[in-house]
Amino acid sequence: MVTPADFAFEPMPGAVLHNTLRDYRCRHPVSPVIFGGMPAFLITGHAELAAAYKDNDLFPPANAYRITIEPVQGVTFQTLEGDQHRLYRRLATPAFRSSAVDRMEDSGLAQIANELIDMLPGIASAGERVCDFTRYFTHRYSFLVISRMLGIPFDREDEFREWASGFLAFTHDADHARHCAKQITDYLTPVLADRRSAPQDDVISGLVLADADGHRLTDEEILSNIRLLFTAGASTTTDAMGNLLYILLSRRELWEQLRADASLRAAAVEEILRWETPVAILPRISATEDIEFAGVPIPANSFCLFAMAAANRDPAVFSNVDEYDLHRKDGNKMLSFGPGPRLCPGMHLARKQLLVVLDVLLDRLPELALIDCDKAVPTGTVLRGPLSLPVSY
Repeated sequence: MVTPADFAFEPMPGAVLHNTLRDYRCRHPVSPVIFGGMPAFLITGHAELAAAYKDNDLFPPANAYRITIEPVQGVTFQTLEGDQHRLYRRLATPAFRSSAVDRMEDSGLAQIANELIDMLPGIASAGERVCDFTRYFTHRYSFLVISRMLGIPFDREDEFREWASGFLAFTHDADHARHCAKQITDYLTPVLADRRSAPQDDVISGLVLADADGHRLTDEEILSNIRLLFTAGASTTTDAMGNLLYILLSRRELWEQLRADASLRAAAVEEILRWETPVAILPRISATEDIEFAGVPIPANSFCLFAMAAANRDPAVFSNVDEYDLHRKDGNKMLSFGPGPRLCPGMHLARKQLLVVLDVLLDRLPELALIDCDKAVPTGTVLRGPLSLPVSY
């Protein structure tokens, strides 16, 4: 008897994940599977997943976050329901539409990309121009964007990035994650005190000054939302960037098309979010009573896996589902950012980062090339991206 795949732990690189999800979807849009050694239900159909996203009674969004990330991240609007969710979302999100964010989008995003290119091996010397691009660029870029918007001093950016990366590993190394979260707290506590006495034009000050119906965020609530920026923002954009470079560089004709026609670059970003979304499967937990969904009985408090990677390739909605297509007309039906009341508030900034990076790389490193495509294949079932991008330039 074949042991079923565990969707929490198996890497499922490249087409393995998409073929597996396709096989499940062909049998039924909702299927019993294993997740973390426990029974779970995989939702693969586009129509079914869109309905599940919009039904917070059957699939309350906060429960899974409370188990997987709240112990180290803290309470944010992700882990709240109903009126509390709406209140805290109103408090947190305006800071990310501030002049600090506008300034970052206008010039800061390109500046960071150019800074990282300037530090690549061989760029400033006659050395060999070869590196792992994840180490020098994609795994650094989005964390630097968040750090700059927050107002983190430049000399602590790399240290802060290590802490932010460390506490993302809570489900695998809880002690290390808690240590990293404490380092962030210890570092930011005096910064918060300074912003309360002398606000600046940055996201931390925006969170300090936020007011909704007379309610203001405490220091701990601000710290939780800062940690959220790294878990829900920087890490996913990092993976999306790696996925985008993988497909464009492994199919060289795509890279050359974008060099020749800048008008296709926004479409390249949109299509990667459908073709290889950085959050392939989002775990949720069903309601506290037994339910039925799409004709399938689901016991109370069951893991339910929202498979965006499957829904985004559902042939009932998309044409040529496995093809990365720069001229796609039906891409706006993708579910990568989660429709309904929990629509990702950071999707605009994520798209902007990907587009700016693409512009800068095509301009500064037009001969960027993958050395080993096999090592660069996107991997993972929940968060999904390349572990390595060996390149020459």
